[in-house]
Amino acid sequence: MVLRWFARQWLVSLGLLLYMWAGLATPERALRALQSGSNMLLSVVILVVSVMGLVGLVQVWISRDAVARLLGKEAGPKALLLAALCGTLLIGPSYVIFPLLMTVRKQGARWAVVTIVLAAYAVKLPMIPLEVGFLGWPFSLARSFLTLMFAIPTGLLVERLMPDSNKHETLEI
Repeated sequence: MVLRWFARQWLVSLGLLLYMWAGLATPERALRALQSGSNMLLSVVILVVSVMGLVGLVQVWISRDAVARLLGKEAGPKALLLAALCGTLLIGPSYVIFPLLMTVRKQGARWAVVTIVLAAYAVKLPMIPLEVGFLGWPFSLARSFLTLMFAIPTGLLVERLMPDSNKHETLEI
């Protein structure tokens, strides 16, 4: 039973093994690493709990029909453009975006929408001034344009490759 859990939680198991190895090799550095990891976990835990709360609110407040109407197949090209816009406006770490997109997907959004949001997320409109300051207007405009130009075709391709499992998914609240 315990071995099965460690096998399923391979990343946790790997982390524990590495900390044990580091503790045997250089205990003082392993302790510093553990303290650094603990500080990072504490700084992230509030954000993760907030995101989970937001995901819960999305599941309860936004009906499956509304998501399907705005971001599903029947929304057509409008959903794809909305996904590109939303992706460029999102900021923050990806561990905030993934649970939210999973919830929206389970609520009825199509695979193309999820993919386009993730692709457009690389542009981040609020970060463009910072990018321009370091890399210049030509680079920033070219990168942003190419990213958005390929976001929709990539989303449509991913949608064709993914099984249409949305019919069989159930929303777990």
